Amino acid sequence: MAFDLQEQEQIDWIKAFWAQWGKLLSAVVLAVLLSYLGYKGWQMYRAAESAKAATIYSQLEQQVQTGSLDKVKATAAALQSAHPGSAYAANAALVAAKAAFDKGDLAFARAQLKWLLASGQQDESLQAVARLRLATVLLDEKQYDAALAELAQAHPASFDTLFLDLKGDVLVARGDASGARDSYKAALAKASPDATLRDFIQTKLDSLGN
Repeated sequence: MAFDLQEQEQIDWIKAFWAQWGKLLSAVVLAVLLSYLGYKGWQMYRAAESAKAATIYSQLEQQVQTGSLDKVKATAAALQSAHPGSAYAANAALVAAKAAFDKGDLAFARAQLKWLLASGQQDESLQAVARLRLATVLLDEKQYDAALAELAQAHPASFDTLFLDLKGDVLVARGDASGARDSYKAALAKASPDATLRDFIQTKLDSLGN
């Protein structure tokens, strides 16, 4: 079919453009397509891994309910090994530590909490809870200096009252009544007026006398 002069010029321009830039454009389109497919593949992989971690965590919760500490230990270890950076693994460490603490296995509780703190979790509140629980374990083990060292670590301001209150408990156990009084007073100063913990802290402060 014959083309008029304008159409032929357009065809010639397209041919010339494609001859010069065709390979580059094809490569760019292919790269974008591969990047998109890779992104979608990564999303699917992450979703699948999250589902696997959720299943293991659900098993852990059931084992805690049945009181099987040995199974809790094994499941927590499996979850932390297979999905170390997941929120499920971090929460499993807290749950397993509490189960062990309740059973008097302080060594395992301490190990779980230290694992969480070293795992690189970025949630500051989660880190603060882990430090509080670790300090409690260390207090029970009479490792007073180690407990105070944990309580001296940086934490969100919203946890100040809890950290200072527990610090007072550690100082009481170590025989430092003066330091404990100061810590309880500081905890009260940080507590909100309607905090349920205020009365408990005040009771401990009163028991130390002047």
